[in-house]
Amino acid sequence: MPPEPVDLFYSYSHKDEKLRDELAVHLTMLQRQGVISTWHDRNISAGSEWAKEIDQNLNSAQIILLLVSANFLASDYCYSIEMQRAIERHEAGEACVIPIILRPVEWSGAPFGKLQALPKNARPVTEWKAKAFVDIVQGIQKAAEEIRERSPLPASIPSAASVPPSKLLLENPEGSVGLDSPLYVERPPIEATCYQEIRKPGALILVKAPRQMGKTSLMQRTLHQAQQHGQRSVYLNLQSIDIEFLDSIDQFLQWFCASVANELELDDRLDQLWKGVVGSKNKCTNYFQRYLLPTVGKPLTLGLDEVDQVFHHLKVAQGFFGLLRSWHEKSKNDPTWQQFRLVIAHSREVYIPLNINHSPFNVGVPMELPTLNPSQVEDLVQRHGLPWSAEAIAQLINMVDGHPYLVRKALFEIARGNLTLEQFLAIAPTEEGLYSDHLRNHLNNLHYDPQLAEAMKQVVTSETPVRVESSVGFRLHSMGLVQRRKNDIEPLCNLYRIYFRDRLEVG
Repeated sequence: MPPEPVDLFYSYSHKDEKLRDELAVHLTMLQRQGVISTWHDRNISAGSEWAKEIDQNLNSAQIILLLVSANFLASDYCYSIEMQRAIERHEAGEACVIPIILRPVEWSGAPFGKLQALPKNARPVTEWKAKAFVDIVQGIQKAAEEIRERSPLPASIPSAASVPPSKLLLENPEGSVGLDSPLYVERPPIEATCYQEIRKPGALILVKAPRQMGKTSLMQRTLHQAQQHGQRSVYLNLQSIDIEFLDSIDQFLQWFCASVANELELDDRLDQLWKGVVGSKNKCTNYFQRYLLPTVGKPLTLGLDEVDQVFHHLKVAQGFFGLLRSWHEKSKNDPTWQQFRLVIAHSREVYIPLNINHSPFNVGVPMELPTLNPSQVEDLVQRHGLPWSAEAIAQLINMVDGHPYLVRKALFEIARGNLTLEQFLAIAPTEEGLYSDHLRNHLNNLHYDPQLAEAMKQVVTSETPVRVESSVGFRLHSMGLVQRRKNDIEPLCNLYRIYFRDRLEVG
């Protein structure tokens, strides 16, 4: 029998609830692994005695997180009751107390002498949360493992920052970054804008970036935020659709309705609701307006990923995207459609002919994901526990720029000890290196289109940005191979310049 999860209690001010929620996301992994079981006052059921339940859980918790801030210290309940009780239980050896600074605080008068892991010069989480969250998760994991092994509680409160990086926290960079991952790097103000926008009636967010740049990870976090604010959310990846459903708009919209209903765990009821001669788009509209939205009974956020899959099927694309635009227009005045919010992610430029008034791609809030900047790359290096110099980080950036996947792939293998930075730099732009499948896939796509291949050859053989035909440049940018410099383009990174200069010359 595996050991029981360790009970963890959050002590925090409600004014710091947003940061508490963010920390909770990072602790999800430990919950799923059965390492901890968390409790906070949102767990209190209606009709329960609020103070009594808090006291019971505070007195039974094995780990107590004190989310210390000026708000926390100003709260008589947090400061005078929860914090004092936590200290008493720690001194009695009954609980492990881990204090976390959320914002700068006034130190005078607070009993911080007993909280040995709370240094007076510590920076607040709001300024260094990327590294802080990794340290906090590791500190909690270490404390929980000690408790589960029934070893004595540490004599002093453990400092999460002193815990060495754990290989358990390293994750394969393939695919999206999980909600509970400490390796997700925010690119301000993108996340905050999405989280704020999705709470608005009739919201429409458009996420655009080449593949492996983080679109799905951002969409999943936006949908999670929607759920945190009382919405239902549904995620659909259009790459999963069977090709036969793209032969007609009627078949496609039936698949679309049934898929959303399935994700909501509802019967599709298409045999009852897909009747009459009003046309497929009207049937789909009625399906949402008269069945799904009223049945859900709360705002519904739909995330549509990889919609590029539809671009190749012109009639379906024109009908479907025109329908989404009409729903967005309805939300401006119709209370029912104000309950519907939409996040669309795509990689390519929208090159299909869409009437400007029938396209969802020229309304809503556009989000184009950039590469990571140098400070974000440095932050990610630290999260992988690599004590690199500024020169070493610059060498990594010089090879792969700030491409999220390329950076994480390199750090993952180096942090695991599979190769050194020097070895990585030597073989990265070859088919012996980490990116062989990634590079060959791009090469094959270029060979399928001689016009693209010739343009890319011009780009990588020039030391300065070059000008190519506009549509060709947009397609290379959509593939993630180049970056724009005004009206010209250049390779996204030296990895692509070196590899394609060699392979396209040979090919």
